[in-house]
Amino acid sequence: MEKFMEELMSMDMDQVMARRAEMETEIRSAESKEALEGMEEKMNAINTRIAELKDLEERKAAAVAINEGTVETNVKEKREMPAETKKEIDFRSSVDYGKAFLRGIKTGDFKEARKIMTELAPESSVGLNDTATIPVPTMLDTEIRNAWETHNIINLVKKTYQKGIVKAIFEVSATGASIHLEGADAPEQEKLVLGSVELTPANIKKWITISDEALEGTTVDTIGYIYKEIAQKIAEKAEEEIIKNITTAQVATDATHPGVAELKANPSNITIIDAVALLSGKATNVSLAMNRQTYSAFAKIALEAGYAIDVFDGLKDKIQFTDELKPFNEASVDDVYMIVGDFGYGYQANFPNGNDVTIKRDDLSLAEYDLVKIVGKQYVGHGVVAPKAFVNVKKVAIA
Repeated sequence: MEKFMEELMSMDMDQVMARRAEMETEIRSAESKEALEGMEEKMNAINTRIAELKDLEERKAAAVAINEGTVETNVKEKREMPAETKKEIDFRSSVDYGKAFLRGIKTGDFKEARKIMTELAPESSVGLNDTATIPVPTMLDTEIRNAWETHNIINLVKKTYQKGIVKAIFEVSATGASIHLEGADAPEQEKLVLGSVELTPANIKKWITISDEALEGTTVDTIGYIYKEIAQKIAEKAEEEIIKNITTAQVATDATHPGVAELKANPSNITIIDAVALLSGKATNVSLAMNRQTYSAFAKIALEAGYAIDVFDGLKDKIQFTDELKPFNEASVDDVYMIVGDFGYGYQANFPNGNDVTIKRDDLSLAEYDLVKIVGKQYVGHGVVAPKAFVNVKKVAIA
């Protein structure tokens, strides 16, 4: 460790950052407890050195500013920084906050993280509230957002952030408008029938176990990996639920269920064209959801026709691949192998507590095995909210 510190103190910022990247790779590829020995201490030393070098550069810049007579301008700009920006920079991106949050994950006690948050963002009262969930460090938040962004279907659906159960209103039926000439009898009142879908929030949950000893040896980057793994699994489950809600929806529209049309047809040069024809005119941003092997079945039809036809009806660039739908060649008769529709118009996900995945530590459930549960939860209510926004394309028996 002494030699490591000597080398570290002789490095400039670029070299230190490169060394940290190397260590992150070593940690992620470690296959034994021995390989991780001393890593946390070294990573802490690297982060401390980075903070020292940053402080040194800031002091140099301040000295230059004083010499050039520009320090007053810099101070003024700092004072005018918006409070929200200051909060974000001061505690969520703070190295000390990140370390304190990590220690909270290890011990279950977030008092230190709350104290730092309150000191750096005194206008916030959350840090003093022992029952409130404190924000995750910026690095961990990025891992969560990246997990959601890799799932295209989730990104397409309409998202809202309203508290409680949301009632999404949709039109069941309505009479059209009419032309009214001056002096003529008044037109009949519109006959409008509205329905509503209740989006009741529920937790999507994923948990993993880690030994007391292994958790004690983790670093901020290791916790980041755990967050990423949990967030990925939650996002995968959310996508699975979206596909399931669409494929199991009823065909007829009633007061509480927007109908999803169905088309019984195997891949052909007109299957997608026929499916699009069943959509409402309000479904304007149409996408196709299918397994990659199903895409292959359609692509072969175009190939055999010498690409003289467009089997995708101009929607080739709007294909969303998902493993939640069976490939056509593995599907049974009446299985949905493709969804055609407008996810932004026809599907809504409501996040009462925001997009963040909540991570909690449970060291009691498996205490007799010296294991700690790391539990991730995403609170969301979602469902189909518009009739004829989707078409379920089902396999039929091959003659």
